[in-house]
Formats: sequence, C-alpha cells, structure tokens
Amino acid sequence: ACCQTVEALLALLILVCSSVSYGSTGGYTGLPSLGGIYYYHYGGAYSGFSGADGEKAQQLDQRFYLLKLPIARAAMAVGGCLLVFSCLLVLVGVLQLPWHFPAWLGLECILDIVIAIGIVPALYYFFHFLLGVYNSSVCKEREQLYQSKGYQGFRCSLHGAEIAAGLSGCIAVVVYLLSAGLAVKGYRTVHKLKEKPVQL
Repeated sequence: ACCQTVEALLALLILVCSSVSYGSTGGYTGLPSLGGIYYYHYGGAYSGFSGADGEKAQQLDQRFYLLKLPIARAAMAVGGCLLVFSCLLVLVGVLQLPWHFPAWLGLECILDIVIAIGIVPALYYFFHFLLGVYNSSVCKEREQLYQSKGYQGFRCSLHGAEIAAGLSGCIAVVVYLLSAGLAVKGYRTVHKLKEKPVQL
C-alpha cells in the first residue's frame, strides 16, 4: 500500500510538471498593456517589446509552444494513466481482492514490471525530444531575441519542471520494481495462509 501511494504521488508529480510546458503558450506578454500596474511597479523605465519585435516574439513563442506540445501531451497522458492505475491498485487492496483472488497479485507483479521497463524508453524519448526542441532554430532565435532585450529566463535548456518530471520517472521505475517484488512476496504469503486455515 505504501508503494502504491508513492506511485500515485509520483504520477501526480509527473502530471503536474508536464502541464507546465502544456499550459504556457509563450513567455512574452506585452508589459505596456498592463497600464498603471506596470508603470507603478517599474517606474516606466523598462522598454520591453514593441512593434515588430513584439509580434516576432509572440510568433516565436507560439512556434516554440507548438514544438513542445506533443511531448507535453504525451507526458501528461502517461502521468494520468499511472495515477489512475495506482489509485486502482489502492482500491483493490482496500477491497481485499488479493486475499480472495491471489492470482491478482501475479497479474499486479507482471503489470508493475511492464510499467517499470516501459518507463525507461519513455524517459529517453522524453529527454531526446525536448533536447531536439531546445536545439532547434526556433528556440535559438527566440533566445537571442529575448536576450537582446535583457531577458535571461528564456534559454534553450531544460527547465526545473522538466527535470523534476524526469527524476520522478526514474524514482517511479525503482518503486514499481519494488512493488512487483512485494506482490510476489504477498502472493506467497496468501498462498501459505490459505493452505493452513487452522493457523489463520
């Protein structure tokens, strides 16, 4: 149950971290459009983007967002599926299904191993795709445009949420393998107890 709870938390973390890339259409917002708040906060001293540069920044943001969109959606789908699976296992444990049907523990062990093995190539593809996006001409041009205006937060490198999603996936591999081992141990325990109902 502890492993399954950790699996659910890791899946939730993957889902949340992946949604950071999915939910942002771009980093640029026209600061002058904020009116009085902008001038109050910065004293009107910050130039920001205007005219053609502003339009170019928005176009690059949108193109960059579309480049990252497929892997963000895929990561969110994986996180969501893992979350549902983990919650289902917790529910099955609460209903004591493994006691009444010990074969379920064997199926759970197989599924845990398959998921753990499947996460490894998924992580490789996740980072390979992201590095391809960050090495693209769109990202490089976007980075140079923002740097020309003094922005330093738009570099073509992995950001914290993407790294956190990857680390969560790595930890999930270990947890699923541990859960598979515990499922085998649980199956043996239930099998022995059912063979000796008097001791139970």
